[in-house]
Amino acid sequence: MNDLFTQWQSDGLPVQLIGIGKDSHMSSLGNWTNSNNAPVCADTSPFSVWSNWGVSQRDLVVLDHEGNVVLDQNISSGIPSNLEPLVESLVSNINDCDSSLACPEVLTCCDGLLYPTGCCSDNCDESIEDVDNICGSDCDSSLACPGVLTCCDGLLYPTGCCSNNCDEPIEDVDNICSESVCEDGEFDNTNPCNPMECFDGQWFEIVIDCAEQMGVPCDGGVYVDPLEGVCCSTCIQYGDSNSDGAINVLDVVLLVNLVLSNEYNELVDMNSDNNLNVLDVVVLIDLIIG
Repeated sequence: MNDLFTQWQSDGLPVQLIGIGKDSHMSSLGNWTNSNNAPVCADTSPFSVWSNWGVSQRDLVVLDHEGNVVLDQNISSGIPSNLEPLVESLVSNINDCDSSLACPEVLTCCDGLLYPTGCCSDNCDESIEDVDNICGSDCDSSLACPGVLTCCDGLLYPTGCCSNNCDEPIEDVDNICSESVCEDGEFDNTNPCNPMECFDGQWFEIVIDCAEQMGVPCDGGVYVDPLEGVCCSTCIQYGDSNSDGAINVLDVVLLVNLVLSNEYNELVDMNSDNNLNVLDVVVLIDLIIG
């Protein structure tokens, strides 16, 4: 056994030999390992490790790289003849993959095989049955496609590539792809954050990118909720109480009225103390006269 282990180490195989003996036999430690450098663990009385594994003296237990037992045999009569090919087979089955990888859950073709995530086999996933022959079709799952609902051949797809990026059609709940559902140039702003325009008799979504949602800071001001029919909030500068894009005496008048009526407006809380008073009026006037 020791000769085999030494040979495997010389061949660079990722194989580890560990001896587990009883602490009552520690005086004969050299006999356990035949004086080689294999690590040894001493099981203390009442020898729970031996009991849990159901082993006896000179038992050989072989584990795969995931800790599964693949061989449990007493070797008092000699090393089993299939040990060497068994270990070499186990080593060859070790994949260079990382099961902890975070992968997008999208059907992906790699080397002609279908996988359940975008990592293919890199996260140790096995390929799955390609019932719809997705990986045999003339498409490229690596295509960069605009994320906009698109009709192709009467079917609705989640991106502008239709099936060219191996996407499957999705359920057309709103009947977007039915023939001539709209007139070219028609515009639907029912949902201002999801407007649609008609091309070739079909509705197409228009992507709206709002600065606040994209993380663009509103320097020197605050984002104000949009008006009805508008998707994106607006960055208004502090002091512009009427949101007209200019800071002037009119804003001072409006601020004074707010102070007198004990009302609050974040836009003119110039010292950010959550109160409107004469101090805010002074700061605003200083800002105007510069």
